[in-house]
Amino acid sequence: MTNSETAAEWDQELDVLVAGSGIGGLGTAVIAASCGAEVAVVEKAATIGGTTAKSAAYMWIPNNHYLRASGRLDPRPQALQYMAKLSRPRLYDPDGPTLGLPEWEYRGIAAFYDNASEAAETYERLGVLEFGHASDFPDYYAHLPEDAAPTGRILFPAESQGGPTGGQVLVEKFATACERAGVSIAVQARVTRVLLEDGAVVGAEVEQQGSLRRIRTRRGVVFATGGFTQDPELRLRFLDQSYVGGCAARTNTGDLLTIAREAGADLANLNLGMRAPMVLERLIEDPAGVRGSFMLPGDSMIIVNRFGRRVVSEKLPYHDFARAFFEWDGQLGGYPNTPLIVIWDDAAMRYGGEGFGNPIPPPDADPYWVVTADNMVDLEKGIATKLDKLRALIGQAELDARFGETLAETVERWNAMAAEGVDHDFRRGSTPIEQGLSAFFGVGTGPNPMMAPLASDGPYHATILGPALIDTAGGPRCEPDGQVLRPDGSPITGLFAVGNCAAAPSGEAYWAGGHTIGFIQCAAYLAGRAVTA
Repeated sequence: MTNSETAAEWDQELDVLVAGSGIGGLGTAVIAASCGAEVAVVEKAATIGGTTAKSAAYMWIPNNHYLRASGRLDPRPQALQYMAKLSRPRLYDPDGPTLGLPEWEYRGIAAFYDNASEAAETYERLGVLEFGHASDFPDYYAHLPEDAAPTGRILFPAESQGGPTGGQVLVEKFATACERAGVSIAVQARVTRVLLEDGAVVGAEVEQQGSLRRIRTRRGVVFATGGFTQDPELRLRFLDQSYVGGCAARTNTGDLLTIAREAGADLANLNLGMRAPMVLERLIEDPAGVRGSFMLPGDSMIIVNRFGRRVVSEKLPYHDFARAFFEWDGQLGGYPNTPLIVIWDDAAMRYGGEGFGNPIPPPDADPYWVVTADNMVDLEKGIATKLDKLRALIGQAELDARFGETLAETVERWNAMAAEGVDHDFRRGSTPIEQGLSAFFGVGTGPNPMMAPLASDGPYHATILGPALIDTAGGPRCEPDGQVLRPDGSPITGLFAVGNCAAAPSGEAYWAGGHTIGFIQCAAYLAGRAVTA
């Protein structure tokens, strides 16, 4: 759009247009409206909430006021060191002015520490949300010396009581706040491009059910449209590894990437994502509802590769667990750990349940993703049949010819270690977070409550896991307040990005439960203030 085109050609005019209705979009809208702006939200899907609605809505918020009220400290220097060490392990320099991080990433995590608690307190003050406090739940690396506040940083919607429905509660509360503030929300509507005058964004084209509208924005356009998890071509083009898909909203197809590139934005961190293992057959049967397996419960449960070997602590946090899929074997010329196979006995069925992608089904579920057999020989045959069904996701991966023999050796070693209570191979259950995650569905009573021998007789059960995404973490590089930047570092006036559609300053890290939504609630707060400044 050029300067010669007049306001008469606009279909609507307002202060701020927000694309996306997860915590990033609705949070931005609530804050912008509280600053006096006229705001509208458009959502590509038929329902609001995006990936947020599928989450438990844990929010990792450093130095939050609940933590402070408990008498604990979360000092800024150590908090930034903790974040930086995990964000860029190779670059990390505890004595450097940016702790070894690229300057824009350092400013991003510093702004997060400085503003995350203030953001949460503002949502409370505005009557948007009441928080519960997971006061004793540990960070994912609580055992590291850099973590000076290893517990107390996680908040969640109080109404959910920390359960898996927190995201639905969160979206409902923010949507209600938008309604109170006069923010309109339109579904099945998406921004197809932004409109510029003299290099500044002054509006956007919005497509809704076949019709196209031009909306003039006096303050700016804010994108909170999620990453590109659900676009296989973009995953193949940009990501470091080959993922089977993910549990992000089905509408997370990277809409902002083309729009931002055409507007002159600098793109960054497109190779990064937040990972989790996923039950592959559930991904095939229920692509919209499937979740990553964020907790892998069970004491008499092990996970092996297609050669029959354990390769990782089964209780590692999901982001780190998923790294095991991509171990490369140069002699094999492939990935021996893709896929991985969960095996458990009948005693472990007591850990079945809904929520958090639990691979062990609850008693009343249709366990279509589970192989059950009376003995290990028949279990192996059932696993091989499942692998044939999953060719579209796992390629030509087959069970090794000696799978059964090696698995027997693995089980024998596992049973001996479980009886002792010490995992000499992968230290299962040795960190605070492994203990914390395991406790949700329950633990056993042995010397190590996360370890128990597999029964000598069946039935046995198994399912197949593959590498999946929570969402991607790359997009336009932004200021901490969401202002999108050009390659030379200058801002594109009127264009903002929040959440997983933007380049994440957290780099390779996943600091704790609630890493993603905790960061996004802060980014939304900063963007809502900045776009109305």
